[in-house]
Amino acid sequence: MSVDLQAMATVSGIQRIAMRIRHHLEQGVLKESELTWTGFAVLWTLWVRGEMQTRYLAEEVGVNRSTLSGVLATLERRGLLTRRGHETEGRLVIVELTPKGELLIEHLFPRFHAEESFVVSSLSADAKRRLGNSLRTIAELLDSDEGRQRRATTLRER
Repeated sequence: MSVDLQAMATVSGIQRIAMRIRHHLEQGVLKESELTWTGFAVLWTLWVRGEMQTRYLAEEVGVNRSTLSGVLATLERRGLLTRRGHETEGRLVIVELTPKGELLIEHLFPRFHAEESFVVSSLSADAKRRLGNSLRTIAELLDSDEGRQRRATTLRER
């Protein structure tokens, strides 16, 4: 087995910086509102996209449905969103922001975005563009048929 040290360094670097960014935002701008990264992502997605079915919301936020269910329960208890059954499909659940949730995200987003800008402030505009393009290329590969197929097979099958 050959080891691609550059691939290892790149992937571990992406993972480490993603965790550090998440920690920076959770311990900063999100802390006073007692929101987790995932809780903020749910509120932001609903704010931008409007009401959504839970299955699409989970996919958009990047969590499984059981994780989303717990996050939704917490946010609903706080009065930030509501869940209701679909009008015609009883098993489907629709989630939407409450006015309180909308006010919170409208208050938080400018501060959250200021921290996003801070995180990349040491990069030139061209470096930000190149980094964004590189990350999208990786995401597209992971979302491709080949990526899905590789996740579905074990190492022994390869």
